[in-house]
Amino acid sequence: MLPQMQREFAQRHFTPQRYERFRQRLEQELGCRIEFRICEAPIFVSDAFRRQLEQIAVELTCACATPEYRAYSEEAVPPQYRVPGEPERPLFAVVDFAIVEDSSGALQPRVVELQGFPSLFGYQYFYARLAREVYELGEQWSYTLGGLSDEAYLQLLRRAILGDCAPEEVVLLEYRPWQQKTLPDFLALRRLIGIEPVDVCELRKQGKRLYRRRGDAWVPVRRIFHRVVMEELEQAGVELPFEWTEELEVEWVGHPSWYFRMSKFALPYLKHPAVPPSWRLSELATLPERLEEYVLKPLFSFAGRGVVLHPTREQVEQLPPQERRHYLLQQRLRYAPCIYTPVGMNTVELRVMLIWLAEWEQPLPVMAMARTGRAELHGVGYNTMPWAGSSGCLFAPAAAGEHSGEP
Repeated sequence: MLPQMQREFAQRHFTPQRYERFRQRLEQELGCRIEFRICEAPIFVSDAFRRQLEQIAVELTCACATPEYRAYSEEAVPPQYRVPGEPERPLFAVVDFAIVEDSSGALQPRVVELQGFPSLFGYQYFYARLAREVYELGEQWSYTLGGLSDEAYLQLLRRAILGDCAPEEVVLLEYRPWQQKTLPDFLALRRLIGIEPVDVCELRKQGKRLYRRRGDAWVPVRRIFHRVVMEELEQAGVELPFEWTEELEVEWVGHPSWYFRMSKFALPYLKHPAVPPSWRLSELATLPERLEEYVLKPLFSFAGRGVVLHPTREQVEQLPPQERRHYLLQQRLRYAPCIYTPVGMNTVELRVMLIWLAEWEQPLPVMAMARTGRAELHGVGYNTMPWAGSSGCLFAPAAAGEHSGEP
């Protein structure tokens, strides 16, 4: 991390007028209002720390694609969501890191959670590019990972999402996409690679094919960029025009099974120095003595829903025995106040976003995002104060002569 650059940004590059111009440019480029709070500052990261984040994210993603882990995680996929054609590895993965201090006072990344599911691959590209431009930070600061240029990053997105299809044959599938807070990302991807957001409830099934309306016609869907969160469908009691378990003539871009497999479900399995001790609640014979030093999390919820930061013994014991296998008890991470702002020191979470094409031996980190603030939870819904919220990463220059574009 680069605290001196965070201070320099606040004192030399930031003005309220530039921030307002940055926000306006971002909304103009994406063509919609952004409903979550946009942080005033990007997060500046050193080359060495970037490398550390990338390495850990690759190691953990690979660990989730072993035959041993796939056997372990079979029970993670509910029967009603066993979509045919599951690949042996996730196409998309993200790993979230809390930045903490170790015993020597050095800053270290520790895993909060991970997902075999896409993230904001489009929005973060626009955020970081415009932050660098509007705040006049200089092109020496990069915002892609994996040594990718802008063009290489966009080409990789097209390869991963479109495959050999035309954009009109691919849909970004979500539940009520125009009402989601992630709409800016959907519109960013529409601008970058030409795919349209489509409501999962508005598809039509004929035989083994799915169709979506385009103008006055129904056109076949060949590939689905899967952004549907199953939890939302269940909460809304949605009836779909197809069953997830059906054999359909469609390619899933980001197979739904990996939403369940590579998730908080994986944390007790992963024995890695960056992963804090974690257990499924059903596997604990006795609860830890100092329960306040742990966090209770539902396995498959998003955006901090259902997380209990300071669980009591009574809260845990009130969970029905049959429900405990759906909860994780994780040692609580103490976030370091390491991000300077004019109104106080912030803590931060960094997300590494990876793509893993079928022909590659390992995944490639391609983009990052950040969430920063002074609240206990880091979802942007919790950090609504000034100098907090959704952010992006700018990375210091790599060593001379180094470049890579694929694993």
